[in-house]
Amino acid sequence: MAKEKLSKSRQQGQKSIASFFGTKKELVEDFEIVSESAHDTQPEDGDSVADGPSSDVDMDASNARTKKPTKSAAPDASDLPPISDIPFIFDDLVGRIPEIKEVAEHVHGRKLRVATMCSGTESPLLALELIQKSILEQHGMNFDIEHVFSCEIEPFKQAYIERNFQPPLLFRDVCELGDADA
Repeated sequence: MAKEKLSKSRQQGQKSIASFFGTKKELVEDFEIVSESAHDTQPEDGDSVADGPSSDVDMDASNARTKKPTKSAAPDASDLPPISDIPFIFDDLVGRIPEIKEVAEHVHGRKLRVATMCSGTESPLLALELIQKSILEQHGMNFDIEHVFSCEIEPFKQAYIERNFQPPLLFRDVCELGDADA
């Protein structure tokens, strides 16, 4: 049933969220370039490129070698001061991902539905909240998030989640996720 919904939504022209971050082919090519430059070795007989990160991607070796890997300096070699303020860290992260604006535009008017399991502190929701604020500040776009449910076995962590996030459903055990409410 889930596959039917997925195929129907794709038939209506809806892209996968991963499509905004490059194709599998580009990701594999970047991986190949970094692997070749780091190890400077060729595959041995019997090894194939398809054994890499994604075997369902057709590789174009001539195109893969034209791209140059990006190297970043070691953190201690930078002359920039370290960022220690959490909101500034997320501002910097969002500012370094130009495709994030396209993602926000694509989901505009809909909510990103989030469920957590065994997070204890709901750190994914905290991070998404900071990303949401940074997108609003930098691009002037709302990136709405809907907390669907949480699942946590530890009672004191459940209390923290309930007190600070009020999820519509809070499951005590991941085994409960097969029930009708989940």
